[in-house]
Amino acid sequence: MATGAGNMIAYRPIPGNIIIDTVAGTKYILQKVIGTCDFHFIYKACYYTVASTIEGRLLPTGYTTVKYIRPGYEVYKSKRAQQSMRNSNIIHFERWRIQDFRHGYCVALPYMSEGSLRYILSTRFHNGLPEDCIAIALKQALLGLFDLHFSDRVHKRFSAGNIYVNFKPRPVSNVEIKLGYAATIYESDLETPVVLERGPEPGNQPYLSLKGKNPGGPPILDLSLLSDWAAAPEVFYSKYYDSDDENRNPAKSSSRSEDDDDYSFKSDIWLVGIAALELAYGNLRISHREELEGLIRKIKRSRRLPDKLEHLLEEYHEEEKKGKMKKVAGYFKDKMKLVQSKRSNKFSKEFEELVLDCLCSSESKRPSVADLLQRPFFRYAKNLKWFQRRVLYAKNRMPYC
Repeated sequence: MATGAGNMIAYRPIPGNIIIDTVAGTKYILQKVIGTCDFHFIYKACYYTVASTIEGRLLPTGYTTVKYIRPGYEVYKSKRAQQSMRNSNIIHFERWRIQDFRHGYCVALPYMSEGSLRYILSTRFHNGLPEDCIAIALKQALLGLFDLHFSDRVHKRFSAGNIYVNFKPRPVSNVEIKLGYAATIYESDLETPVVLERGPEPGNQPYLSLKGKNPGGPPILDLSLLSDWAAAPEVFYSKYYDSDDENRNPAKSSSRSEDDDDYSFKSDIWLVGIAALELAYGNLRISHREELEGLIRKIKRSRRLPDKLEHLLEEYHEEEKKGKMKKVAGYFKDKMKLVQSKRSNKFSKEFEELVLDCLCSSESKRPSVADLLQRPFFRYAKNLKWFQRRVLYAKNRMPYC
């Protein structure tokens, strides 16, 4: 049923296992692993209600996402949010406590068939989404963030990995884009690489484990911890900065702690800007916090977004090698580029201004969610049908390769 991870027993049952909700009488059959959260696996499950039996035949009612959670602050936040924001672009639990396991229990979440935007980027759009589709997806996520802020809640972990997409082909094709929050967040990977293993002792139950990954190349920061290492300056330097420690990259998430004091609505807006960069370029291959800050400084200096992030990273590393004089020369070089060259065709002025405003170093100068939603970039965004056609049905999955 599970395998050890340090002193923690992970929830990793084999697909085909059946869970029965004794209260509602609903039967859940685990079909496949579709993601992870900490050491635990997340499952796609087919479920059958009591009313599913027709003429003696048991017919599936639908699909759901089964997640193991442990009672704590994140669960408390999700429950409170669900009570006050029922009709929202926030993902809520469909059923609580369908199965007890160790010191926690399993819950049922809506099944998001296409995974997260980060998963879509990693499998279909390696070089970023089309800008018109970024507007559609971010607008839907911001509507959920607006409800959170309106109810005086801070998200703390806004990112492309926490925005999920669902496509319902029948009876009428429909696309949903929703924002995960607190305990409903998980790392989406619809093709999670797993292997069946068996414990060393005779008679041990078989269990699933992750296949080892060999990413190759230089080490980069874990995107699952993006909300920590790419946090707003006022959050990062209050939680992680240590002048005596050369390595100031977070090794584990602090954004799930009960300490909300350093977070604010405006620190969420900073993460909106970071998410916009990830959606625009398909990935943020950052090796340390200073590299991220250097990247943002160069974007602010030139007041524009480069066609490819790699070019800006190369310039940053070149400046770092040649010292401060090179940085001064780089400043004037960026200014000359802005004056002399034609504007890039890849990004609109409205999108560039959105990123720059969200990534403003001063908290007070960052816009609110309501201000963002009033901008033409979102007000004139196309509908979800367009996202379906351009992203889910795209023939050329990597338009900017």
